[in-house]
Amino acid sequence: MVVFGLALAAGGTTAVAAAAPVPAAPGVVHAVSEPIVVGTDGNGQTTTLSVGEELAVALPDNPSSGYVWQIGEVDRGVLSQEGDPVFRPNSPVPGAPGTSVWTFTAARSGSTTLSLVSVRPWDQGNPAQRFSMTVTVR
Repeated sequence: MVVFGLALAAGGTTAVAAAAPVPAAPGVVHAVSEPIVVGTDGNGQTTTLSVGEELAVALPDNPSSGYVWQIGEVDRGVLSQEGDPVFRPNSPVPGAPGTSVWTFTAARSGSTTLSLVSVRPWDQGNPAQRFSMTVTVR
């Protein structure tokens, strides 16, 4: 978990190494892997996942500003969102900026554009920020 946190703090594209196998039952071993972590430097890039592999997109955020990240585009048949995004503040001070982490799972083979936009939900104007990458699932 420390490695995952460091990858988020760096804001970069980081493939986090798989964890050690965890015995499920006597004589049975299952590998547990961490998600591929992509930060702002993944914008405009392409990544390839295997079916079942997870992708975590970590983007700078400050919900107290009124802006929130929303999905702009994704083929949910190829890449499915796992739960709600998680906001991790940089400090315990109320209103502090931080990082929003979106987790997706490669559902089936194919290719999709994953687009996230930072918007004020009540404002019909252009997004303040955009993040977009191509995800290919094999």
